[in-house]
Amino acid sequence: MFPIAIAIVIAAGLCAWFGVWNGQFLFDDRPAILENKALLAGNVWGAAFGPQHQPLANRPLTCLSLIADFAAFGAGPFGPHLVNLLLHLAIAVLLLSTIRRAATAPGVRGAIDARGADRIALAIATLWVVHPLGADVVAYATQRSTLLVTGFLLVAIHALLRANDGSAPRRWHAVAIAATALGMASKEDMVVAPFVLLLFDRAFLQPSWAAMRARTALHAGIAATWIVLATCVELGASNPTVGTNTSITPWQWLMTQAQVIVHYLRLVVWPHPLRGAYDLGAETDFGNALLPGAFVVALLAVTVRWVGTRPWLGWLGSMFFLMLAPTSTVLPIETEIVAERRMYLPMLFVVAPIVVVAYRSSRAASPFVRTTWIAAWAAAVAVLGALAQKRVAVYADEPAFWADAYAKCEPGRRTFLAAQILSNHGAMLWQAGRYDEAHALFSAAMECPFPTANERMHFAVSLHYRGEEDEALRMLRGLVIAAPNQADVLGSLGTCLAATHFKRGLPGNDPIVEEGIRVMRRAVALDDDNAAFWNSLAYLLRARGARVEAEAAYRRVTDMSTDRVEPFIYRAELLEQLGRSSEIGPLFTRLLAARPRDADLRLHIADIDWKRRDFASVERLLNEVLAIDPGNARAAAALRNLPRSAPKRD
Repeated sequence: MFPIAIAIVIAAGLCAWFGVWNGQFLFDDRPAILENKALLAGNVWGAAFGPQHQPLANRPLTCLSLIADFAAFGAGPFGPHLVNLLLHLAIAVLLLSTIRRAATAPGVRGAIDARGADRIALAIATLWVVHPLGADVVAYATQRSTLLVTGFLLVAIHALLRANDGSAPRRWHAVAIAATALGMASKEDMVVAPFVLLLFDRAFLQPSWAAMRARTALHAGIAATWIVLATCVELGASNPTVGTNTSITPWQWLMTQAQVIVHYLRLVVWPHPLRGAYDLGAETDFGNALLPGAFVVALLAVTVRWVGTRPWLGWLGSMFFLMLAPTSTVLPIETEIVAERRMYLPMLFVVAPIVVVAYRSSRAASPFVRTTWIAAWAAAVAVLGALAQKRVAVYADEPAFWADAYAKCEPGRRTFLAAQILSNHGAMLWQAGRYDEAHALFSAAMECPFPTANERMHFAVSLHYRGEEDEALRMLRGLVIAAPNQADVLGSLGTCLAATHFKRGLPGNDPIVEEGIRVMRRAVALDDDNAAFWNSLAYLLRARGARVEAEAAYRRVTDMSTDRVEPFIYRAELLEQLGRSSEIGPLFTRLLAARPRDADLRLHIADIDWKRRDFASVERLLNEVLAIDPGNARAAAALRNLPRSAPKRD
């Protein structure tokens, strides 16, 4: 039975999350991974304990696991996304085994037989592995931290169960302590693990609190792992968006989270609409929080009662509240009021009792009723799996992610988080050439309280595009002063300075050129893999007459990408001026290979080669144009007028 159950859980998970490995980096993946130079260089210490806070700060084991992904699969999002899925499936199998053992543990012995334990474990693990609430964890690379914390917590619970079987208990206790320590090095949420494990031990394995005295050494060892977490937090940079530094008071956060917890519980049963980013603001009206707050308090009181009367159910409730405690009590996290990934393991608080009740009610029922329950379970797995597949599409790339978040925003809501959604969706529209729509969203983001540097930057760039250069440059210069080490801000200012120089036809010695070069050099020093930054720097250097430096900058652009033709053209002109025309042919050969059906490009290069009197190349290019576009009159005329005996100029 058990091998078949494992196969069913894995198959269900693969169907639900199929294709997730094709997803791109998005949201916090940019600061956590793409801009984390230490991580990309394989430096675990620098990645986790660098001077600047980012989403992987204080989490060395998470950083190490991502570094291992890149070592195994190469740079890019494929490795992290594939490994996230594999970890999710492994955790589901571990959950299956843990529930199977817990269902026959001393604390619940007699209530469920071995066969029932197998069925209950299979039903719960299968529903959990396909539930779309897991999308934020499975499909979002940075949430490797949540996967590791969940996995290590389940390993520790499983070790306690194995130790109770009487087979090498000390070894299994050591496994529980080691797993807890590893979780502490993965994410700060593991802080509650010693309490979760203590309550589990009492609920499932020990008959009374008095009997727990014999376990003092074990739980002292587990609690000692807090030293690992404290060390990680002390070594890493502090998070400026958590705690007393925010504009949200602890009381406002508590009122807000009362509503959020009710929302989480509803999503387990009715997972719609699901969102990767919420525009919810902090609750300031006690009246709005009264009803959900009363519900949460009542649920907490019932959980406390269950601890004494139904220990296994009391533990599920305790685990739910404890695991949400770091984010849903009184410690404000202004940048993320709601995050569906926080329900990754706590959703068992809803799923497990539903399955247990269904199983118990069907034991004495007719075969028809039992068949109906099985059909309902299969239908639930199918529906949840289909919803998970839709979430995979949402997490495929940034345009899809932000379009989904924007579509589910409350119209007219202007909160701190709404600003991020409006501005980021606007940035995706901007990249698609929908400039007017993007500007409207950037303007709306500026109406939100405390717009960040990113929102201000997007708005300023949009102003510049619309002809308000002076105001845009004023805003960007102010942002550079406020965020002197933010590459995007520096790059945006430098690019706008270059565009202003070009649009106004200013001379090469204009102060705007020197300012732009200075800014862009700082930008590429912070982000030297950004082709757009190097392109702007190259333009400014060329405008100043620094040909050698400009050619070197254009070389960085052409080496990185063939997406844009202009850098190749400008570099070829500079190579000609520098007397290095022999390098032009190989340069264009690579560009043409990347654009085999681009007739206009071939005409452009033919013009350059005509000026260089390389008529053999011109003839070849014109024939290629006519092969692509037989009716191209310009190519036909040029071919007729081509000098046949003129020598090529070296």
